[in-house]
Amino acid sequence: MNARVRFKPKADKIVEAILYLAHKGLDLDQYKLVKLLYLADRAHFQRFGRPITFDKYVAMQFGPVASNAYDMVRKRSALGVTPDKLPFDIEQHDKIFLVRKPLREVDTSLFSRSDLHILDETVAEYGDKSFDQLFEITHDHFAYDRAWKNRTSLADEMRFEDFLEEDASKPGKVSDLEFISRGM
Repeated sequence: MNARVRFKPKADKIVEAILYLAHKGLDLDQYKLVKLLYLADRAHFQRFGRPITFDKYVAMQFGPVASNAYDMVRKRSALGVTPDKLPFDIEQHDKIFLVRKPLREVDTSLFSRSDLHILDETVAEYGDKSFDQLFEITHDHFAYDRAWKNRTSLADEMRFEDFLEEDASKPGKVSDLEFISRGM
């Protein structure tokens, strides 16, 4: 299967998704945040054929990482978003970055009903999980495992088509999604 599903990351949806999670009162450090975004994007992609944030996912030592969200929370500019423009506070403690107080309400108009449903479902299912639990859950996913085992650097890109379950319909779905993703 040579088709490749690629999406352009959407800075506004990434920022609003982080803000949405910040409003949920979770203890969000950069590690938990990127895993929750991955789990939400993966679930939405599997069910609806598109992710929520369209972020680029990479396989790193501690699991899947939403690379642009990770950079934003680590106070780095990403996709034209500078740290001073983020609608939430970030506290830094040594190498840990914590998403804290939301500075405004979420612009939910950027999300579909299914986006919000999956974000809420992700919070309900994984929001209270520890780093170790999320590590175990996400390391078992095919997309992460494939990218990590075939890596050529410390952070190799994960393939959206690998988020899909392996079955007889997968090649057709990937072909359709590859075509659709060119326009997104």
